[in-house]
Amino acid sequence: MALRPSPRSRDRASSDTVSRVNEPRKPGADENEAAEQLPVAASSLMAMRLTPEMRRAMQVAGATTDGLPKAMQQYKLPLRTWSVPVLAILGLAMVIFVLAFWLNVLTERPGDAHQDGSGLITTLLYQNVEQARNTLGGLGEVMAAVLGLALTVSSIIVQLAATRFTPHITSLFFRARTNLLVLGFFVTATVFVVWVNFSIGDSYVPRWGVLFSMLLMTASLLLLFPYFAYVFDFLDPEKIVGRITANGLYACTPIRGKAGEAVDRRQLQAIEAVEHLTNIGLNALQQKDKNIASNAIDALCKFAVLYGETKAGMRRDWHKVSQWNRQSPDFVSLSTEAIGDLTERGTWLEWKILRQYQMIFGEGLTQIKDACYLIAIDTRRLGEAAARRGDLQALDLAIKFFNTYLRATFNANDIRTSYNILHQYRQLGEMIVHEGRAMLRVAASRSEREQREARERASILERRAVDIARFMRYYSGVAFQRGMVFIAEVIAHDIGTLCAEAFRAESGCHDAILRYFLAVDDIAESRDQQKALGGVRLAQIKLATIYLVQGAVVLAKRVADDMAGEDHRRLRNMWQKLVKLDDREFWEVNDRGVNFEYLPPEQKAVLPRFFSWFEGLTFEQPVEDDSLNLSVQLRP
Repeated sequence: MALRPSPRSRDRASSDTVSRVNEPRKPGADENEAAEQLPVAASSLMAMRLTPEMRRAMQVAGATTDGLPKAMQQYKLPLRTWSVPVLAILGLAMVIFVLAFWLNVLTERPGDAHQDGSGLITTLLYQNVEQARNTLGGLGEVMAAVLGLALTVSSIIVQLAATRFTPHITSLFFRARTNLLVLGFFVTATVFVVWVNFSIGDSYVPRWGVLFSMLLMTASLLLLFPYFAYVFDFLDPEKIVGRITANGLYACTPIRGKAGEAVDRRQLQAIEAVEHLTNIGLNALQQKDKNIASNAIDALCKFAVLYGETKAGMRRDWHKVSQWNRQSPDFVSLSTEAIGDLTERGTWLEWKILRQYQMIFGEGLTQIKDACYLIAIDTRRLGEAAARRGDLQALDLAIKFFNTYLRATFNANDIRTSYNILHQYRQLGEMIVHEGRAMLRVAASRSEREQREARERASILERRAVDIARFMRYYSGVAFQRGMVFIAEVIAHDIGTLCAEAFRAESGCHDAILRYFLAVDDIAESRDQQKALGGVRLAQIKLATIYLVQGAVVLAKRVADDMAGEDHRRLRNMWQKLVKLDDREFWEVNDRGVNFEYLPPEQKAVLPRFFSWFEGLTFEQPVEDDSLNLSVQLRP
C-alpha cells in the first residue's frame, strides 16, 4: 500500500487539499514547533508568504487567493523607519524656521517693513515674477540632483549585492513596489518643477505651482534618508533569501483559476527560485561567508518541506518534467526511464533541490565543511517531513542522497565529514522507526480495518529503516577497504544504536536491522583484519547489555554466539575497557558529544553475565591491546 497519493488520486484530493490550504493558519504551537525543527534564516523565513504584488497579479488572472498565506510584514520596512526620520528632520527644520521668524519680529527696527504672520503668508502665496524665477531657478537643479543621487546610490549598492549574491537581486529590487513608488515620486517632482519653471512669464506667475514645487522638493529631501535605509534593508541577506523563497513557494502552491493553469510558467518560477538560492549559497562559500551560506541552505530545506505539504493538491501536469526542463543540467543527463520515474513519483522538484544540495556539498568539502554538516541536517529534515506525510518517494530520494554524500566523503578521504553525516543518517532511521510505531498507536482505538491498514503502512515505512541499516553496512565495507577503519567502527555503533531504538520501540524491523548489525564485521577476511575492528565488537557488546537490561536474553545470547570465536585476551580487554570508562562525554568537541563505549551503571552491571557465556573467560587486568586504541584511529 502506497503512503503517498497516486497520480490518479491527486486530482480527487486536489479540492480537499486546496480547502485545507485555504484555511487561515493561526500562529501558535505549530509555528513554534516548526521554528524549533527548521531554524531557517531567523524570522524572515519562518512563514514565507505571498507578497502583495503577487496577490494582485493572481486576482487579475482570476485565481482564488482567499486561502493562500497572507503577506508577511517582515519583508516591509517598518513604518517608523520611514516616519521617524521624516518627522525628526521636518520638525527640526520647522523649529529653526519659526525661531528665525520670531527673531525677525523681535529685532524689528523703526522704519523696517512690518514683520508679522500675514506678511509671511503674503510673501509665500503672492510672489511676483522675479521672486518666482529666483525660487524656481535652483529647484530644478536640486530636484535633478536628488533623483540622480537616489538612482546612483541604489544602482551601485544593488549591483554590488548582485555580484555578491545572485543577479536576480536586480530584478527583485526594481520590481519592488516601494522602490517604484519612491523613485516615481522623485521623477514626478522633478518633472513638475521643470514645467512650472518653464511656464513662468511676464504675464503669468504660477503662484501655487511655486508653492507645490517647494513642498515637493522638501518631501524629496526628507525621503532620502528613509529611502537609503529601505535600500540597505531590502538588500539584507536574510530578506533576499526570504523573498526569493516566497516567490518560489507561490509558484508551488495549489491555486485555482487561470494562474493555476500556467504550469510551465509556475515550474520555471519555482526552478529559478531554487537556482537563485543555490547561487547565493555557492557564492557565499567561495567568499567564506558561513552565515549567508547557511541561510541559503536552510531556505532550500524550508522550500522543500513547505512544498511537500501541499504538492498532493497540485495539478497532475505539474508533476511532469517538461521538455524545456529536461535541458537543465540536473535533468539532461538522466535517461528517459529516470525521467519517467520522477514524473510517476512526483518528485522532480525534490530531485532538483537535492541536486543543488549535492553541488553545494561538493563545494563545501573544499571550502567550508560546516556547510556539508548543515546539508546533512537539512536532508534529514527533508526526509523526516516526507516520512510524516507518507511521501515514500521523497523519503527514498533523501536516503539516496545520503548515500551519495557518503560516497563523496569517502572519495575525498574526509573522515570527519563522514562521521557527522552518519550521525544525521542514523537519526533519520530512528525517526522512521518511531513514526511507524506512532501510526500503530494512533490506529489502536480505531476499527479493525484501519488498524490493518496502519500495520501495512508502518511495515512499508519501517522497511526504509532496514534499508538505511543495509546501506550503512555496505559503506562500512567501502570504508574498511579504503583504510578508513574508524568510519567502519562508527557505522557499527550507529547501526547498533538504530537497532536498540527499534528494540525499545518494539518495531517489526528490529530483527532485520540486527542481522545487518551482526554482519558488519564480516568485511574483515583475516584474523588480523578483525583485530582492527575492535570498535565493532564493542558496539555489539553494548547492544547485548541493552538486551540484558530489558530481559531479552535470547537476543543477547545471539550477539554472544556471533562473537564465539573471538580471542579471550581481546574479550578481556574489551570488558575492562567498558568497565573503566566513566566519562559519558567525549574529550573532543563533536556533534555527538558522547563516548561510543560509555555504558550507564545498569548496563555495566550485566557485563559479567554476558561474558560468562564465553567459557574460560575471567575478569583480570588486561594486557595492552593496540587494536583497541581508538585515539590512534581518530586521527584523520
